[in-house]
Amino acid sequence: MRRRSILFACLLGGLAAEAQAAPSSNAGHGSTWGDSSVLPRTRSPAVVGQNRDGRKSDAARSTSSWTRATLRTPFPDGRRRVPRTQVPAPFGDQLIPGEKFRFDINFAGNPAGLAEAEIVAGEPDARGSGPQGAPTLQILGSARTSGVVSMLATVTDEIVSVIDAETGAPVHSVNTLHYDGFAPKYRHRVTDQQYEGRGQVRIVDTKDEKVKRKLKTVPVDTFDPMSAMAWVRTLPFEPGTRYKAHVVDGSTLMRVEIEATGRGAPAHLPSITRALELGPDDIVQLKGKLTRVDAHDQPIPGKKAFALRAWVSADARRIPLVLESDMWVGSIRLQLSAYDPPPRPEREAPAAVADPPTPQP
Repeated sequence: MRRRSILFACLLGGLAAEAQAAPSSNAGHGSTWGDSSVLPRTRSPAVVGQNRDGRKSDAARSTSSWTRATLRTPFPDGRRRVPRTQVPAPFGDQLIPGEKFRFDINFAGNPAGLAEAEIVAGEPDARGSGPQGAPTLQILGSARTSGVVSMLATVTDEIVSVIDAETGAPVHSVNTLHYDGFAPKYRHRVTDQQYEGRGQVRIVDTKDEKVKRKLKTVPVDTFDPMSAMAWVRTLPFEPGTRYKAHVVDGSTLMRVEIEATGRGAPAHLPSITRALELGPDDIVQLKGKLTRVDAHDQPIPGKKAFALRAWVSADARRIPLVLESDMWVGSIRLQLSAYDPPPRPEREAPAAVADPPTPQP
């Protein structure tokens, strides 16, 4: 089983295992017409056909002669295409530097650790404003184990995410994971993600002294773990509306699906909600699913999809109060224990008004 980022596992839930290796057999090459192209696998279609009234649409039904023969070619198209996705709406202007969160992590009802997140101001681009340059923001995250879990292993997880200050698109992410104690595969891991625009990410994954480099093609709505959480906070939360995006955790591509179910509070509200002046009617409930997919957005066979539940304040602050996920070894819960709002902008002192001149006799 692959070790995922502890912070992202806490925030979005689930541990993603390694994908099953694709069959290396060359069976299925060629066709009765003599071409040597590799035929697509039957477990996931190469091209998804459009259905009309429950039947597969056929563009050649209204044609005849050579046109119909051309449209109904005997050569199968074995090319698999990345499904079209919509670029998320810009949300960087809704993130205010100085905002801090602290969560208590509970695993199967037992204290398991602490997690923190903070939005800090980035640096202006030396090239100036867009389109030549783009200012950035930083989102810092950290998590560490405690309690019963620390008896087996002490895990520290830190992530630094740099995003575009206007669009919220990820620019650069560095995740550092360190194990002390029981560590079956590695003790130190550093994953560096460089997003080369939307649709491509260059990954350098270092486990102890082993380095792997990968250039990964991803959908245009792909985030890193921290920018994905920021994106969820800025959604409209209209009841019944579903939202979808993708996230790269380490080198694993996952599809995140979120749906707002309306107002409602969890069975056990954090005590901090009183200080935040939030009642049961001031909280929005979200549910979702996290699925490991390939580059064509097809679920990887044999990999479990994990359910997500979250409760967020319905006001403009959009404070995440409780996050839950059902993992294969139990249920994990994050509960807000401390919240620092962003500092208020300083008011400029009013300009001094000069006294009117004294009239001379």
